[in-house]
Amino acid sequence: MAMTVVETRYGKVRGIRGNNRGNTVFRGIPYAKAPVGELRFAPPAECEKWEGVRDCTDFAPTCMQMTGTFGLFGREFYPEPKNISEDCLYLNVWTPAEKAGEKRPVFFFIHGGAYLGGYSYEQEFDGEAMNLRGCILVTIEYRCNAFGFFAHPELTKKNGRSGSAGMEDQLMALKWVYENIEAFGGDPENITVHGQSAGAMSTRTLLASPRAKGMVNRVIIQSGGGINDWSSFRSMSEQEQMGEEMLKDLGWSFEDVMTKSAEEVYERLNQASMRFGGPGGLLTFHPCIDDFNLFESPGESIKKGEINTDSIMCGSVAGDFRLNSVVDDDDPEFAAKAKAGGCISQVALGEYNAAHGYKPIYGYFFDRALPGDNEGSWHSCEMWYMFGSLCRCWRPWKAYDYALSDLMVDYWCNFARTGDPNSEEGAPEKRSGETRPLWPAYTEKTPCILVFGDSDGPVEDGIQAKKLIEDPAVSRNIDKYMKSGMAEKLS
Repeated sequence: MAMTVVETRYGKVRGIRGNNRGNTVFRGIPYAKAPVGELRFAPPAECEKWEGVRDCTDFAPTCMQMTGTFGLFGREFYPEPKNISEDCLYLNVWTPAEKAGEKRPVFFFIHGGAYLGGYSYEQEFDGEAMNLRGCILVTIEYRCNAFGFFAHPELTKKNGRSGSAGMEDQLMALKWVYENIEAFGGDPENITVHGQSAGAMSTRTLLASPRAKGMVNRVIIQSGGGINDWSSFRSMSEQEQMGEEMLKDLGWSFEDVMTKSAEEVYERLNQASMRFGGPGGLLTFHPCIDDFNLFESPGESIKKGEINTDSIMCGSVAGDFRLNSVVDDDDPEFAAKAKAGGCISQVALGEYNAAHGYKPIYGYFFDRALPGDNEGSWHSCEMWYMFGSLCRCWRPWKAYDYALSDLMVDYWCNFARTGDPNSEEGAPEKRSGETRPLWPAYTEKTPCILVFGDSDGPVEDGIQAKKLIEDPAVSRNIDKYMKSGMAEKLS
């Protein structure tokens, strides 16, 4: 039976039994001091120790962010009101371990949300399916929007740097996991940093940051770019200038932004940020190149091979092209270009690695139209499948969806264990009669990514390794993508 009390470096924590009683969930474990008062916008400070056993059976507040319905994403992932607070630096652990030191592989998952919101316990996130396959899941909160990425010369003078506090939260959480996960039965030398959308962009920053060196064993990048960055990276001085302009726009002093309520700071800076974005997918709030956490954009580091691990899974979803305005809906070649816009990031990364002699990646493309509406295969929808949490969703799933989800969780957990999504080494006993299509690494001889598509028959019929580089809409845009990213219209 999985343990319910664990002793960390900071004190003991008590979790709650999972649904199958073979796993335990530890909710709302602090990994840093509350970033309030003088610590607002500052790099995270080390967590303080506590006496006795800390109850970790309820999720902690989310970071400051907008509340509301959020259209499709609200209906799908955020059905309940969130408890939001500036005091938000907590993480959650799902573990099947019975004792410390079992050396289980660890997923370190970073949520998405355009660096503006999202949280660590969205209803699609669940570690039970991963636990059943012998893996541990950690999900983290980090400061988003202005609270995570506001920069100002006065902040830099005070803290030595500014503009990437949210990224530093992720680094602090990773360090906490590296130093404490063995107590939960995990292997600190086998951590897969893993994220989707802005979480995948964050994964790329941790892949490139020298401060994460030695703590990243593998990475999974879901809808967050491949060889190129999905958003441009400013220098710290540029981010500082933007912060000054925001305060001038609001008529605020630096003291105002440090002392006004979290609710007012969020509301007013969020409003101001709408006027300070940029062309080409440039996000207003975003990590910056501060010569401490990052010395160059992650895309440049990836191109040079100067990264913290070369064990990479990279993929996207058919609907991702809509994020980048690469195709006009009335384009006569809409369908072909939409597929190219969706899959080109991992195809380009596979091509680049193959051409430069780097270790092959495992690339995928999710193209299953979800049942229940006409939204198709939309950005983020694959998370229901890879977390194995379909039962939490309102959709009228079919047998195919459950089988597809089982296979995807298997692939993800195999990759976390061994770096090969096909490998069963160290896995729990295989289910009787189970088969799994081969997922080839992307090489010059096998320039393939695995496509998770539709099928009216066996699940294997909908999963195929395909040479999408042979698709004319993909091949003619590879060079353009390499040079300019996905924001430019496809030819």
